[in-house]
Amino acid sequence: MIRQENPGNRYNISVLFVDDNETIRQLYRRILEKHVNHLYIAENGSHGLELYQKYKPDLVITDMMMPVMNGLEMVKEIKKIAPEAKFVVMSAYSEKDSFIESIHLGIDGYLMKPVEAKKLLSLIDEFAGITLMKWELERKEKKRQEAEEYLKKSLEEKDVLLREVHHRVKNNMQIISSILSMQSRNIDDPKLKDILQESQNRIHSMALIHENLYNHKSLANIMFSAYVKSLCGNIARTYANQQAIVRFDFQMDDAYLPMDIAIPCGLIINELISNSFKYAFVNRPDGVISIRFINIENDRFELIVSDNGIGIPSDINILKTKSLGMKILHKLVQQIDGEIQNDFSNGTKFTITFEATNK
Repeated sequence: MIRQENPGNRYNISVLFVDDNETIRQLYRRILEKHVNHLYIAENGSHGLELYQKYKPDLVITDMMMPVMNGLEMVKEIKKIAPEAKFVVMSAYSEKDSFIESIHLGIDGYLMKPVEAKKLLSLIDEFAGITLMKWELERKEKKRQEAEEYLKKSLEEKDVLLREVHHRVKNNMQIISSILSMQSRNIDDPKLKDILQESQNRIHSMALIHENLYNHKSLANIMFSAYVKSLCGNIARTYANQQAIVRFDFQMDDAYLPMDIAIPCGLIINELISNSFKYAFVNRPDGVISIRFINIENDRFELIVSDNGIGIPSDINILKTKSLGMKILHKLVQQIDGEIQNDFSNGTKFTITFEATNK
């Protein structure tokens, strides 16, 4: 048995002893008060109920047959307020009905009178062990809850800090974009204006990532479909003054991408859509830009950006072109360890396949 290690083998529990016989009460007072930390003595069930409500002892040892309120009646009343209370019932009579009733009440021990002191102390030893284990479990559970609460609070603080970082990065990028916009107003060269505008779009595509992370629950992964639609809307506003009316056709699976994949993918879409707006629909009244984002299997994805424009002449090798946009495109595909294919037989079509493991 588990026993509290202290002088005299004193058990670190409190006991309520209930018996209507004064001689028995005095006898067990002398026995028990040497072995338990706190001992309470009651002369009947009513008195025992009163003491239990006041002191909440760990164990109740009670006679069964008593005037005023017998032991089982007291047990019933205590169980109403403390279902987990522990009881040992003593009786000088072998009454089948009372024994069965005590079992139904959830009595933890049953002793026949006269009770040997050795047997009673052995039973108390057992309950002391159970009580100590209960206290130890409660102590460990309390420590676990405290650690969990501390960890939760720490995570919440880090969550707030990380969200603030995303917010500030987004604001800084917007400041850079605004500076480029102001600079472009002082420039007359159309080509230089286009370069500054393309730079603005690239910066905005990255700023959108941080805005999404700031505004959504996840601070590590981005719902890519929602991000792409926002990105396309911004690019469309940039080229709103051109002659052709261009609409988007989206077919996108719902999937979250980690930030280190989403940013390059956003920049890839930015380059391809910007090229379509600038070159695909020259001398055409309208056009369609299609974006497909498909989860092929597990964490493997396929991104297809195409348009129904005039296409690219077959004599142009896009791998050797001096276009900064194409150079950026291929670098970004390399960054995500992806593969790129193109098809210019009917407009332009770029297919990028890559893997993205969500964290």
